[in-house]
Amino acid sequence: MCQNHLQFEAIEQHLCKFTQATVHLAAGRLADSVSCYEQEQQLMLYALPKRQREFYSGRHFARIALHRAGISSTCLPRGPLGNPIWPDTVVGSITHDHTYGAAVVGFYRELQGLGLDLIEDPSQVTEELIDQIMHPHEQTLLRSLYPDLSPVSVAFSVKESVVKATSVLVGRYMDLLEIRLDCTSQGLNARVNGVPCALPCMVLKTQIGLVTSSFYPRKR
Repeated sequence: MCQNHLQFEAIEQHLCKFTQATVHLAAGRLADSVSCYEQEQQLMLYALPKRQREFYSGRHFARIALHRAGISSTCLPRGPLGNPIWPDTVVGSITHDHTYGAAVVGFYRELQGLGLDLIEDPSQVTEELIDQIMHPHEQTLLRSLYPDLSPVSVAFSVKESVVKATSVLVGRYMDLLEIRLDCTSQGLNARVNGVPCALPCMVLKTQIGLVTSSFYPRKR
């Protein structure tokens, strides 16, 4: 069994523990250049080869994750906010960087929303972006929680995960400064304008880069 496969299994285990729900992850190198679904092909008709590879690989990983969740292969169109349109029984998220991509799905009966983000090289998120990403208190907070990671890269990735977990439910695009990160005894969480509850956030340093996640919990 290859090291990357073991790494992906470990990420999935972290996600299950983090969400306290049944989630399925599929990940790997961005290698797909075609889809068997015409609707997906139409979306990429005029895209550059790099974008086609990112899109088709993401959909491929999503279908693997869905298959592991017991759901038959299906077309995954794009919604009005650029989001994948998932089957009614699941929530999920797709992410990619330059080399790797991943998709995660969970069940709607357990989670209202689920976000995932990957940054292979966190240093690519430069300090120049701080004012577009972070509130003043967040730099101190993230530096204390994750001293071996760049606060701006953590903030960017976490907030991207939060956007993926909530934007469809909020019904609009969100600015990253609408998201405020804080910490409680339960760990890092996010507050979002228009969302009544805090969203738990996960930060994971892995061999393929920085992996973050957030989810919109159901009332228990």
